[in-house]
Amino acid sequence: MSESEKTTRLSFDEFKLYYDSTEKVTDRRLETNRWNYSICIAMLIAIATITNWSLSNPALTWVGLSADALLSVMAILFCALWIGQIRDFKNLNNAKFIVLNEMAPSVDFDIDNPGSVISFCPFEKEWKKLMELHALQEIGRSNIVALKSSNIEYFIPKAFGALFLTILVVLMTLVATHWPLSSLAQQPVKTATSSPEGRTP
Repeated sequence: MSESEKTTRLSFDEFKLYYDSTEKVTDRRLETNRWNYSICIAMLIAIATITNWSLSNPALTWVGLSADALLSVMAILFCALWIGQIRDFKNLNNAKFIVLNEMAPSVDFDIDNPGSVISFCPFEKEWKKLMELHALQEIGRSNIVALKSSNIEYFIPKAFGALFLTILVVLMTLVATHWPLSSLAQQPVKTATSSPEGRTP
């Protein structure tokens, strides 16, 4: 922060408004995670339903498995998007708290008596305490330093992505080893009985 910025006093209302926007980013991230989780569960249910339907309809087995494969690919891409959303939200949050931390020393908390109340710089002190407690770590290769529990937030979309990839591999293996696909469906077992014609003397 330059010398001119240090002497310039900032409005507490502006500081509070910016802090509220930071909290809204966190709320949006959590809401997005819940929504994305619901979509992944819906895709899993759809894949299971289509698979069951296709195996019970021999003529349409290839249609159902193709739809499963397409859904799996879309789900994998969706999980990659989900991970990107989490990373972007965290970057935005980090940037906002850095700005708040830089604003704090210059904020006028008492308009009637400018300079009589100074900031304790709580964000900066909180961050230092977390570092002393070794509660922070860098998340993956994103250069984001956050609480250790933040890795769980990344684990869920990665787990879904691995699950959908496994489904896709199983489908491809199933198709490769059971071609033509009609052999996957249950075929009725035909039993033939023959009785010798009786001969009369």
